[in-house]
Amino acid sequence: MARRPRPVRFDDKNRPELKRLIPPTDPKYPAVRRRLNVTFGKTLLGYAGMGALCAFTLWIFGFAFNWQSIWSIIGWSGLFWFGLPVVMWWFCAQIALKLQKAVPADPNNPDHARVQRCVDIAFADSGMKYKPPLYASPDKMPNAFATGPIHRKAVVAFTAGLLDIGLTDEEITAVFAHELGHVRNYDVALNSITSLFSMFFFLTINAGVMSVLGGIGWARKFFKIGEGGIVANLMQNLLLLPIFWLTSQLTMVLMMFVVRSRESGADATGAYITGNPCALATALQKLADYVKKHRPKSFTQEFALYQVMRPMMIIDPLFDSNDPQPEALSLWQRIKAFWQYLKLTHPPVPERVEELERMNGGSCPRI
Repeated sequence: MARRPRPVRFDDKNRPELKRLIPPTDPKYPAVRRRLNVTFGKTLLGYAGMGALCAFTLWIFGFAFNWQSIWSIIGWSGLFWFGLPVVMWWFCAQIALKLQKAVPADPNNPDHARVQRCVDIAFADSGMKYKPPLYASPDKMPNAFATGPIHRKAVVAFTAGLLDIGLTDEEITAVFAHELGHVRNYDVALNSITSLFSMFFFLTINAGVMSVLGGIGWARKFFKIGEGGIVANLMQNLLLLPIFWLTSQLTMVLMMFVVRSRESGADATGAYITGNPCALATALQKLADYVKKHRPKSFTQEFALYQVMRPMMIIDPLFDSNDPQPEALSLWQRIKAFWQYLKLTHPPVPERVEELERMNGGSCPRI
């Protein structure tokens, strides 16, 4: 991969004049500001849920709230699992670019130059001091993403497919305003914090279950708790497997709640930057229409890649649709649809379009 470009820093004295950022006097400002506050409140609610979950497991297993007890749960091996989300957060840009086979945008390529102009417009109105370098990926699935641990190390990227779905320059600008909103709001860091909560919860469950069963004679003997060796490890893993599956489902729901709130926050920030919520609304509809027709339908290598990249996509590439939920569903179908909704990485496009229309103060064009 080519050498990564350095971010361009703009001081307040020499940065471009802001022309489109919504001022407090704009009629759209109250709705956009309200939406930003609501999404941040949802993020805090998700954190509170994860924290309450961890505190509950500490209480139910009788662990005291002190450093000695916490260390007995984490231990040296636990430091690896805590360090992993931190490492993933710090190197998230390099990982995402390699997964997408992205290279620095070529200024001599007309398509790349067009996208760069749109990024420049969005950045000029973002209020950020560091302009992330632009990368291009050969992926045919239309997408744009921004990632990076801090503003100075952020990057933005687009796929070749983004230019194949008929987006206007205004819509491309709105898409990148959304992506710069993620950078501006430190969403990668905010989402990574949920991973730390999740790791602590799993370690607490592991220590608590082993502690409880270790005090029961038959359970200690049957599952060989406290013993070493392959057989003991196998028996203990078989014991913990269903427990971890159930707890992973619970933590995933809370983590995706936070992730979806940050996506909604980026929508609102993008609308705040461009002053045109409808441009993002129409872009999302075009993206959803393409995804509905071309998403991978089986467990192929492409499916596995999109499963990993789901949080990095501007819409959910596997489960999103531009169609509203049908009303004629059975109770079981409604339960399944609700459970799938709880594990979505993004709010459904119809829901996002409705929120953007509220921020616009009126309806947006439908594709």
